[in-house]
Amino acid sequence: MLGYAALGLTVLPGLVAAFVAGPMIGREFESGTYKLSWTQSVSPSHWLLARLAGPAALLVAGVSVLSAVFAWARAQSEGLYPVSRFDNAAFGALGTAPVAYALLGLALGALAGLLTRRTVPAMAVALLATAAAAVALNRVRSGLWPLTTRTSTGSVPPQTPDDAWLVETGRVTGDGARLPVDTCWDAGAKAGRCLADRGVTGYYVDYHPASHFWPLQLTETALLLVLAAAATALAFRVLRRYHA
Repeated sequence: MLGYAALGLTVLPGLVAAFVAGPMIGREFESGTYKLSWTQSVSPSHWLLARLAGPAALLVAGVSVLSAVFAWARAQSEGLYPVSRFDNAAFGALGTAPVAYALLGLALGALAGLLTRRTVPAMAVALLATAAAAVALNRVRSGLWPLTTRTSTGSVPPQTPDDAWLVETGRVTGDGARLPVDTCWDAGAKAGRCLADRGVTGYYVDYHPASHFWPLQLTETALLLVLAAAATALAFRVLRRYHA
């Protein structure tokens, strides 16, 4: 159940982007109704601002509540159905990140609507752009904060805390060089000799301990807000060029 809740918060930015791009902005350009607003002493910039300010406030409040409810539910069921805070879906549903993702969806939706000025294409572009941003951040998340590294000697990998995010593990040589964890696995009975020839002395593990959750959250949130601000600024620039 928690997995579905986290997934819901994860896909919410894409739905926001599609709604803003299509019904809110793209449709007005496609039907021409935006001209009526612009001829009623409402500047294009104020027209766009009015369409973004209200939804932005609702998103901040609504997503914050949903994220808090998810965090509470996760805490209540932690012993029965544990969900790691570093799981991609859970990470995007906890802390400050879900609000930032929603605001990015809002900004990308507005930009897509202004660029395409058609309902269905705007929705498709907004969905793809929001999904691409989420996938990209999932891929680079582990590098947003310095990793903690542990090493061991012998044939047993080092232990890490149960609530840690294990990022990478592999073999380490006497001079500190790193090798893949499956080094010499295909050597069979000669694996020991193979490892010795390569100078392997033990294992290394790169991970994020639980204490890195908030630094990662805040760093990702900052990146998302920068992207949202850039998309919003570009949307207003596109609007001014179109009006000119």
